[in-house]
Amino acid sequence: MQSIIDKMTSNAYKILKYMYSCQIELPDGTKYVPLSQVEMAPLIGVSTITINKLFKQLRDDNLLLPIEGKRGKYELTEKAIIIIKDMEKLEDKMGEIE
Repeated sequence: MQSIIDKMTSNAYKILKYMYSCQIELPDGTKYVPLSQVEMAPLIGVSTITINKLFKQLRDDNLLLPIEGKRGKYELTEKAIIIIKDMEKLEDKMGEIE
């Protein structure tokens, strides 16, 4: 069942949340998302054109950074992680009152 936060948030947030949940950690401690935009689009429920626009927006808002030497791979910025964790806290509070 979809949470109320998922129902009330934009696709940009849904991308961040999905990326956060499937990060992998490299030996140097860098975390990144192994999926490409094309692979993520159907999982988020948007077209590849839409996800490309959303990724541009997320990069412009300093929420995603490309990983050097890994074409099409991104890492979440600290700003993105703070947003996700704060939204998770809000979701927990919403669950307490439902």
